[in-house]
Amino acid sequence: MQKLYIYIVEDNPLIAYALKSMILKMGHNICGSAECYDEAVKDLKVMHVDVVITDIMLKGPENGIDLAHYINHNLHIPFIFQSSVTCADTIGLAYQTQPNAFLLKPVSKTEMTKALAAIAA
Repeated sequence: MQKLYIYIVEDNPLIAYALKSMILKMGHNICGSAECYDEAVKDLKVMHVDVVITDIMLKGPENGIDLAHYINHNLHIPFIFQSSVTCADTIGLAYQTQPNAFLLKPVSKTEMTKALAAIAA
């Protein structure tokens, strides 16, 4: 599988650490991370990123769905949602952004491997 440059958007430090550790063990690179929409947009404008993994619920007024819209309109790169959201309306809004995958927390290595393999192919 191709080595990917992955950017993580997650406001829970423990979950962010777990994702980073999992992805590094899979042989990919973590090129950056953020806890909120504004920080992510600032970084993504200037970084080379192959895929963004974002939570739906983030610190601040904008959420991961807002970030997905920004990515679709400005960056045109793949993104994956990872979330514990169970609200059907929110999940519906997330799917309207056409993510490459939607992974439920806690994210398993198997599911992450499948999602990243589909992007790297």
